[in-house]
Amino acid sequence: MNKNTSKVLSLLLILMLAFSIAGCASTPVTEDTSMEVKEDVAVAEEPAAEVVSLETLENEYFANKPSDSYMVNEVKFVEMVKNNENMTILDIRSANDYAAGHVKGAVNAPWGTAISDILTKIPSDKPLYVYCYSGQTAGQAVNTLVVAGFEARTVHFGWNLGLSKVEGIEAVTSTEANVLTEDVTEINPVVQEALNQYYEGLSAVKDTKYKNYKISEANLKEMLDNKDDSIFLVSVRQAVDFSEGHIEGAINIPWAKGMQEGFSVLPKDKKIVVYCYTGQTAGETTAGLRLMGYDAVSLNGGMGKASNSPSGWLNKGYPVVSSLSLEVLENEYFANMPKHIYKINQVEFLDKVKANEDMTILDIRSADDYAKGHIKGAVNAPWGTAVSDILTKLPSDKPLFVHCYSGQTAGQAVNTLVIAGFDARSVNLGWNFGISKVEGYEEFVTTDESVLTEDVTEIDKGIQSALDAYYAGLSDVKETIFKNYKISEANLKQKIEEKDDSIYILSARSAEDYAKGHIEGAVNLPYGKDMASGFSDLPKDKKIVVYCYSGQTAGQATAAMRLLGYDAVSLNGGMGVGSNAPLGWTNKGYDVVQ
Repeated sequence: MNKNTSKVLSLLLILMLAFSIAGCASTPVTEDTSMEVKEDVAVAEEPAAEVVSLETLENEYFANKPSDSYMVNEVKFVEMVKNNENMTILDIRSANDYAAGHVKGAVNAPWGTAISDILTKIPSDKPLYVYCYSGQTAGQAVNTLVVAGFEARTVHFGWNLGLSKVEGIEAVTSTEANVLTEDVTEINPVVQEALNQYYEGLSAVKDTKYKNYKISEANLKEMLDNKDDSIFLVSVRQAVDFSEGHIEGAINIPWAKGMQEGFSVLPKDKKIVVYCYTGQTAGETTAGLRLMGYDAVSLNGGMGKASNSPSGWLNKGYPVVSSLSLEVLENEYFANMPKHIYKINQVEFLDKVKANEDMTILDIRSADDYAKGHIKGAVNAPWGTAVSDILTKLPSDKPLFVHCYSGQTAGQAVNTLVIAGFDARSVNLGWNFGISKVEGYEEFVTTDESVLTEDVTEIDKGIQSALDAYYAGLSDVKETIFKNYKISEANLKQKIEEKDDSIYILSARSAEDYAKGHIEGAVNLPYGKDMASGFSDLPKDKKIVVYCYSGQTAGQATAAMRLLGYDAVSLNGGMGVGSNAPLGWTNKGYDVVQ
């Protein structure tokens, strides 16, 4: 090593030592605080977003349906625009059609992801009106906007069939674009994500027959002609209109407050095709169903009306079938109630038997009891599916008299038989308390079996299906306290004492007798011509316990309610009368209140 190299190395060592000393001097001496107890320091947390359920929001959408059905008439809407009312207008047509002319002040968000993208920019403190071409996709949009928190309405018939037909529309038409650029509304993250997926999903069906979550009239007809069982048809038209004519195979869930209660019968493994009159409320329903997890689409143009021609099933000349609506039939059952209230006195009944009158007698007691002895000529159809199975074999051109043991299940049977088209009545107090108490009844008793083997009556398919389900349902309650769609006096008493709020007690006795004494907690809806009009006030989320005097008319009411979707049962023996003791509430010595 030469001298120069040695000097350089020495200089480097000196510099390194200097830096090391400086570094140590600048490093603060810290105490070991690992064993110190530190005070908690409050850290501000972001408020958690409210947890919401799409199903809950959709249930509220239908349960709280306003009288305007989330829709505004096109003429009224134009007047609102002319009056410069404070509102937001959303045009969801294509950008090109918007540019060609739109309602003054309208903002464009073409049908698709543009709608979910614009949500935060739409003011939530003023009404929101949406229009498309025909009203159908706007119907979907309105449902999504309402669940997002907006006070949204769709403009009836959209631009093509509604707005453009309004006299003076030119005065409120503009080509000047309007935009919303600021975020002014906070959307719940769960809802935002659901709506993002909803509108993004349109791209997945864009090149299919379900484009825009719709199906054309022709495509639906082809699927029906091919008996394609991958679809499930739902008409949301009113019961009367459904009865007069509907697409074959459709079920009816009328567009109304509370219609969501009918969604539970819908399958999640089929394509649900929803239709209404022109497509608009079906659009709302379709969006609601899709957001609840159903694979739903709406029929283009709905059933079709003159005002939306040539769109719509009927406007294409496609066929419909008529049926008997349970709601209509049950309303008629009560409204047209005869003086005999679908019953016949046991003495009068045996007089008819004695006179060999032309009639059919149906004994719905067990096969064993029928075999031991029954009224001459009576046919046996034991209470259960045998009743719905025998319908086509019962003659419809003669009176039909039904009896059970006490009259109560025969009361149910009579309601089902009348709506099936028969002139049916139940024998008062049945076999045990009525027929067998008539002096000389033995003269009309036999052990000879009578049978009906031929199909002689055509039953409406919808009614047959409903009654099949009614009687098949008895097996579901066979091992419960609600066997035979009834409840015993003791079981009801226990529920009342336990303050069980799952039940709703309904007295079908007269207002006068109700006032004299009734079961605690019962409300009064007297059996009679006006009874059906009070059904809409009854809850569908409780077990309705119906009672009358002896159980027979309560049986009729129970059957009617069950067929209309209520979970109804009748109280065994009713309030109780002398002739049906020891059955009935008061015959058991149970308390009543005034």
